[in-house]
Amino acid sequence: MFEKEYLEIYDSYGNRTGKKALKSIIHKRGIYHTTIHLWIYTKKGDVLIQKRSINKILNPGVWDVSVAGHIHFNESYIDALVRETLEETGIAINITELSKLGVYKSSTKSGGITDNEFHHTYIIQLDKKYIDLNFKNQEVDELKLISLNEMKSLLKNSKKNFFIGINKKYYKDVVEEITRKTIKNY
Repeated sequence: MFEKEYLEIYDSYGNRTGKKALKSIIHKRGIYHTTIHLWIYTKKGDVLIQKRSINKILNPGVWDVSVAGHIHFNESYIDALVRETLEETGIAINITELSKLGVYKSSTKSGGITDNEFHHTYIIQLDKKYIDLNFKNQEVDELKLISLNEMKSLLKNSKKNFFIGINKKYYKDVVEEITRKTIKNY
């Protein structure tokens, strides 16, 4: 439940403070915290994206990273990644197949909330047969696979309702790493 979720407070440099606060307070006050992002892609280079539920407070109805979620107080990045992937895609991932891309600072405002985060970003290649494009729940309205070229085009042309945030380096790094990994496959 949104009101009962505790997150760890971070400073503006991405350092843990050891303090916690309710997620609602963190967003209301714009306090720094951490999230996980996972980009799922196929051997062919198709990228899984999700359409956030229209009922979400932050960025409703916007297409986003395959998986994104908050790291609860005293939860590890990997545990949060496994939990959120199952919640948002129905996929149980093998953590040994993860590649960490990096940590990206992000600051966005939406619906009266200031969201100051550090995204711990990972990528993973999955066989298309493990991806259920019909999966949806209270957080996710739709899943779809797009080609890397389509993703590049959407990022370049800044289509409305595609991709949260404006950190061009973040998206450039994601596209470059998935491109690099898929080229290795051929």
